[in-house]
Amino acid sequence: MAGFSGHWAFAFGLLGNIVSFMVFLSPIPTFYQIYKKKTSEGFQSVPYVVALFSAMLWIYYAFLKSNTTLIITINSVGCFIQTIYICFYLFYAPKKQRVQTLKLLFLLIVCGFGFILVSTHFLVKASLQANVVGWICLVFSLCVFIAPLCIVVSICL
Repeated sequence: MAGFSGHWAFAFGLLGNIVSFMVFLSPIPTFYQIYKKKTSEGFQSVPYVVALFSAMLWIYYAFLKSNTTLIITINSVGCFIQTIYICFYLFYAPKKQRVQTLKLLFLLIVCGFGFILVSTHFLVKASLQANVVGWICLVFSLCVFIAPLCIVVSICL
């Protein structure tokens, strides 16, 4: 970070963690509705599974870099929160949605994350691993944050 002192970088990192924490908590009204109605009908699990996948990728990225305590802490919290959301969703989901969610979890978390972990570890030079994983993280983070905006735009149109 050319031009930023360590204090400024930490301050912006902390601000980013606070904003990310609020984003992780933003589905609480949705899950309150699910709890009140005792069903998850009308809601999908995809955003929560993808958010869990994204947080896991960021933790992997953080282990490839140095001085990434803030990335590890917020994404560990994110993994915990997304796991709670997914468990809550599975508890109230009809059987068909529950099976679809479990398939998606297996595909993204086991197969997808496993493939990225193994392929970047064995097929990418050690000096480039953090860059490659960083770009993968960026793509999935954009998917996590853009997906809800697309829904808002489609509702407004």
